Amino acid sequence: MAFTTRVAAVFLLAIAAAGCGGRPFAEGGSRELTIVTTLPADSPEVLLLRAVVERPAIRIEDETAYDVHLATADDPGAYRARTVLFLGFGPMGRIPDQLGPLRASLATAREPFVFSPDVWLRGQAAGIFWTETREELLPALQRHQNRLFEELDRATFSTVRARLLALPRDHDAEKNLRRLTGFSLHVPRGYALRVHPGTKAALLLDEGPPARLLRIMPTDVDRGPDLRSARDALARAFRPNERTLDLVEPTLTSGELAGAVRQIHGRWEDEEVSAAGPYRFYEVARQGRRFYVDLSVFAPGRPKLPYLRELQAIAETLTAR
Repeated sequence: MAFTTRVAAVFLLAIAAAGCGGRPFAEGGSRELTIVTTLPADSPEVLLLRAVVERPAIRIEDETAYDVHLATADDPGAYRARTVLFLGFGPMGRIPDQLGPLRASLATAREPFVFSPDVWLRGQAAGIFWTETREELLPALQRHQNRLFEELDRATFSTVRARLLALPRDHDAEKNLRRLTGFSLHVPRGYALRVHPGTKAALLLDEGPPARLLRIMPTDVDRGPDLRSARDALARAFRPNERTLDLVEPTLTSGELAGAVRQIHGRWEDEEVSAAGPYRFYEVARQGRRFYVDLSVFAPGRPKLPYLRELQAIAETLTAR
């Protein structure tokens, strides 16, 4: 993977242009992955890497975990991309200075890949997968494919979290939530808050489109009813006609919601309004208390995983007081 003086110039121009007016956020959505490599698009290494990252995420409309864009090192957009992975081989000294933070981390890593946040821009996840020779590259990808995907997914989620924490907050809704339920949550502006008085369950709703629903209910039962029954009860507290279907969506990175002790992924349906979509449901431990957390999306004709990640980032701000 050769980098030239031209590449260095392109890199400097890309970052300088992005940096006008301060350090901005990287570009693109959380499903977009830019792979930078000199290997041909039909090479075994690139084809395997694409198979790893384009695995099924949500079976509704056959949505994959990532939408891959291939780029070369002289593409300025690659350095502004939200999630970017450099794939190559050669002596460590051939990794250019532009990738200095990644090269330094890779030198002490136990695996042939690393990811780092905010390498050039805010809310950016940059990674590198590198071996000494091309002969080692394909076997390394085969051996580390699942770990690579998990770390990529976690790095991608860090970009979602960074953007969420930068959003304006609805402080009045946050105060009402704490007063009515006894727990706290980051409420971005644009979400409506509803509280179920009997259970002290809360719903954050962005009607969209696409519609995003985050439902949280405290529970004093440690490993109480099965999670599907628990989800049914929480969902119907706000939407009486919603039901949890006996369908299981792929679990991408297990335990990805901080504090989760149990989880299920699947699909919900509301025949009353002809709506359906994916959900993720968790039992979560926070400061000695337990909560049920439901993330649900209705986004016909659109990728749904980015909105589930957004809800997950909000759910991670949950505190028990």
